[in-house]
Amino acid sequence: MIRQSWYLIGLIVALLLVFSASVAQAQSFSVSPAEVEINNLSPGEETEFSLIIRNKDTVSRTFMLSTHNPKASQRREGRGEFPDSSWISFSPQQIEVAAGSGGAVKAKVAIPASQKWADKDWEIWLGVKPKTSDLLVVNYYIRLSISTGSSVESSSNIGLLAGIAVGVILLTGGIYYFRRKARQICI
Repeated sequence: MIRQSWYLIGLIVALLLVFSASVAQAQSFSVSPAEVEINNLSPGEETEFSLIIRNKDTVSRTFMLSTHNPKASQRREGRGEFPDSSWISFSPQQIEVAAGSGGAVKAKVAIPASQKWADKDWEIWLGVKPKTSDLLVVNYYIRLSISTGSSVESSSNIGLLAGIAVGVILLTGGIYYFRRKARQICI
């Protein structure tokens, strides 16, 4: 009976240590904003926003950023799975944040110029986690909601138009030159 009591006390102490350590680790950093909503991003366009990571720990930490496609049951109603996580990039991909301070990371979303990506509503999560951890690794997820516009932004075709114009000028100049030469030979 006494032996079982000691086992029970040991189990309670072990659970308290595990839970108190996980709470301490979970509170060592924060990320803002917690949610980002991008509306009317036309295919062919890109947009940028910043994530602020605050290190509440007493030592410097390196944080890594990633993307995560949540299950359909975890996404907001009416939101589909984001088609390609490579359309999202971070600068930098990982950041070292000094103890008691914050650091900014730029996130860029670039949707390819294709009509099939118009009028869509997607959701993807941006993950932030410490590179190393003592006990428990906590991942923070920022909900990113993206709605695309109905029109596709075409890329600038100035170079193509200038090339066509130069080609037309050279062609008409060449025709004029050879006709003139032909007249001079006939005379």
